[in-house]
Amino acid sequence: MSGVGLVSNLPGTGSSAPPGGWRTMLEQSLKKQGVTNVREFLDDPQRRTSLVLVSALIPPGARKGELIDVEITLPEESKTTSLKGGYLHHCELYTYETTGNIRAMLREGKRVGPSGDLKLGDVWAVASGELIAGQFLPRRDEVPEEVEKDAEGRPLYRSARIWGGARVTRSRPYHILLNPADQNPRMAAIVAERLNSTFHNATDASQKVADAKTRELILVHVPYPYRNNHYRFLLVARHVPILPTPPQSLYRRRLEDELLDPATCLTAAVKLEALGMSSVRALRVGLESTSPWVRFAAAEALAYLGQSDGAAELARLAEEHPALRAPALKALAALDDAAAADRLVELMGRTDPELRYGAFLALRLADDQHAAVRGIPIHRSYHLHLVAPGTPGMVHLTSSRRAEIVLFGDDVLFRGPFTLPVGSEYTVKVPASGPATLTRIVKVKDDWMERQVTCPPEVGSVLMALGQLGGGYAEAVELIRRADAAGVLSSAVLVDAIPLELNLRQLAYFARHDPSLRRADAEVSRLGVSRTSVENANLTLPTPETDPTNQPPPPPRPPLNREPGRLFGPKRHEPPSTPPIIPNNK
Repeated sequence: MSGVGLVSNLPGTGSSAPPGGWRTMLEQSLKKQGVTNVREFLDDPQRRTSLVLVSALIPPGARKGELIDVEITLPEESKTTSLKGGYLHHCELYTYETTGNIRAMLREGKRVGPSGDLKLGDVWAVASGELIAGQFLPRRDEVPEEVEKDAEGRPLYRSARIWGGARVTRSRPYHILLNPADQNPRMAAIVAERLNSTFHNATDASQKVADAKTRELILVHVPYPYRNNHYRFLLVARHVPILPTPPQSLYRRRLEDELLDPATCLTAAVKLEALGMSSVRALRVGLESTSPWVRFAAAEALAYLGQSDGAAELARLAEEHPALRAPALKALAALDDAAAADRLVELMGRTDPELRYGAFLALRLADDQHAAVRGIPIHRSYHLHLVAPGTPGMVHLTSSRRAEIVLFGDDVLFRGPFTLPVGSEYTVKVPASGPATLTRIVKVKDDWMERQVTCPPEVGSVLMALGQLGGGYAEAVELIRRADAAGVLSSAVLVDAIPLELNLRQLAYFARHDPSLRRADAEVSRLGVSRTSVENANLTLPTPETDPTNQPPPPPRPPLNREPGRLFGPKRHEPPSTPPIIPNNK
């Protein structure tokens, strides 16, 4: 989606909106919002405003009201030199297409590239917020790129972003397409009814999870418990039987037996979860197993069914086994329950950095207003979180997804004496003892003015004082990065310490050949040091010499099939001696 927006509050680095189609669209948008003095905004003589192009991507399965990231750029003809410090006003984001592509799609069924007039579609999101412009290189081993500067030495940032800066105005459901042989209104209605009877939309009872739109198409909205794990929902949904399964059916009893076997417990738990609340009793039996794989599979399925019986087990497995940490924390985040929240609060006080931030992230996703993770907004630019009091200190920064700084523990201090410049306007001075002094020097009507603020040398207090002077996320990240490089911080600084996650096929393979999780934990720990993507990593799986079953490693998971037919692509045939990883519906 794209739109044309107005950025204000620029420190003399903006420009008049260039004439043309973009300006016309912005004028119409401002008049629609009730702005009467449009020209005064677009042609500000103080160069405090700028016309910008706004774009965003709505991910599949997004729900109405969900926040998404926004990218801000300038038209090529714009004379704006920097977007740093700007604020994006209300901007509607549209789908769009060109008349040339529309004609080509109608005649030939394919696109020909942008040509003709631009036609706007529907409004899918509304964006606004403080722009984040600057360099975000918190790691010491990264070399910053050269940034172009103006005549006064100020960096020129012609692009910016707002993490979580747009709110989706309509849901984007998944599409389930029936097989050609089953495409009829009755079958579509049956499939929708079975999904609705299995899953419930906790946030909006009036909205069904599944809605049969045509003889072949069913629209599916992700239920609330799966809001942070769409893949899990799609996996479970495709295992919902067309016919209800009686309590004493052979199919159910076979799944209950497979749940207690580490080699098959993961797929069995998914299938039992697809049977709904009637599987809770069998899953609770799995919590008593001696195998960590079985306990994990049972506790995870129970969490997505809304049962907190396995919350303590999930927390214990997340702490002890890095291979299970990410899915266990996701399952705890799915629980709208005080027991799960208490377990996550406890995990934030542990010593493992990835476990601490992973638990914080899970609790924030579950309830961002929880007292243990509630943030302090700093200058409309980012959130500062002071969490886990009484535990070892740690500073965590993010380079994407959300503008936030998380301070763990009580004793996160700047150790003086030192003086550090921050950007081209700020200076932070911390003596050997006593309060810190923050100074900002700005140019106002050809005169330089100085503002000072004093505060305790705690990192949280200094960041809040920096926000009072007008400093945003870029300045806060730069200060922490410089202080860490200078060795004047009392705590370690980590960036994007998010636990790595194995996919279900990889977990299922390890479960068959690694009962103690020793190899799986070692592999995830090894990849965590290098921050390698698990999807693209070369995992060290059992070899013919070390694996008595002599089974080849599973192939990479193929991409979803985008053509009408099976939801997850053509049927995959497993060797007869190998239990199927993701079997087809019965």
